[in-house]
Amino acid sequence: MKRAMPSLAALRAFEAAARLGSFKDAAEALAITPTAVSHHIRGLEQRLDVPLFTRETRAVHLTEAGRRLSRRLTAAFGEIEAALDEVETAEHVLRVSTTPAFAALWLAPRLHAFQGAHPEIRVQVDTGTEAVDLHRDRQVDVAIRYGAGAPAGLHAVPLGDEAFGLYGAPDHVAGIGEIGAATVLATEWRQARLAPVAPADWLEAFAPGARPTMRWFDQEHHAVQCAIAGQGLAFLSDVLASDMEGRGLLARHREDAAVPGLRYTLLTLPERRRTRKIALFARWIERAFAG
Repeated sequence: MKRAMPSLAALRAFEAAARLGSFKDAAEALAITPTAVSHHIRGLEQRLDVPLFTRETRAVHLTEAGRRLSRRLTAAFGEIEAALDEVETAEHVLRVSTTPAFAALWLAPRLHAFQGAHPEIRVQVDTGTEAVDLHRDRQVDVAIRYGAGAPAGLHAVPLGDEAFGLYGAPDHVAGIGEIGAATVLATEWRQARLAPVAPADWLEAFAPGARPTMRWFDQEHHAVQCAIAGQGLAFLSDVLASDMEGRGLLARHREDAAVPGLRYTLLTLPERRRTRKIALFARWIERAFAG
């Protein structure tokens, strides 16, 4: 005779505690008490007659059986979430996490094309310089980040590599003589975990010995606005400059002069990548980058 399934509440409590590594964090995520989480897991262990955690004074650790069950349950709950999302008839919301610069300079000018093609999906863009943890923040559907590689356990879609050059208003660029007499508008590098790409790299490669006037900004779009106003040449990624360049607001100083940057990647949880709204957005942004 087939045994009855454990309660959904118990399975949810175990999966959250295993994923987050803490009964307290699981309780916060599920909006219940740590005592309730502990009670659910203890009942599940008794039901299965298998220990799922080893408990120490200030920490808990998964047993081998707990790790196996955790992997399967995380995938299963992900599939359930994806299935519910597919059949949902109410408004769809796609939450996208990315950097302020990418959101302002690349995504925002193009997002109307995605919204026009899929008006049933409302895109909410969250920005920050710190990478969001998609395993912890299940409200975020996709993250667009740049760097050398994707974190373990995430599905990654490479979008494209960037290169850095100097950009300014077309009239300003046309009047540039020696770069040493120019003003370079640059952004402070905020990603301590990534090797910086700096104006010094460009100057060393293409204008050794030049010492232009440097102006530093906290955000790329501030440097861009100053460049558009004719105040100097912005040291900028070609990805972030592409919209302004396409509209004739910026032009590159020396088309042949660029230093390699990093790669942009779309990240999502593997079990959610086939969700309709995520799949549609991933397909659109891949084509937008390629085009």
